Amino acid sequence: MVAKETLSQIRKDVESYIGEEIFIQSNAGRNKKINKRGTIDSAYSNLFIVKEADSQRKLSYSYADVVMNSLEITKVNDGQVIMDYNFEQPKRYVQL
Repeated sequence: MVAKETLSQIRKDVESYIGEEIFIQSNAGRNKKINKRGTIDSAYSNLFIVKEADSQRKLSYSYADVVMNSLEITKVNDGQVIMDYNFEQPKRYVQL
């Protein structure tokens, strides 16, 4: 389980990039990836908002998406990965 302090640290990291142009690659399951380009518009207690560059739509992502490693966020201008956390924990296997 991820501690509250970790989620608040992720939120602070997101808040530091408000206004930055980013590229988000999200995991949509079954080896599908969705790529979006936009700017971080705002950050709230449980989620953050990204304004798409193409259509000006607003998309919301939760900090849990970052914890679950289903989002990869990089800066557009230099390609640097912004949020690179390692939350891997040993997996538990259930024998049937």
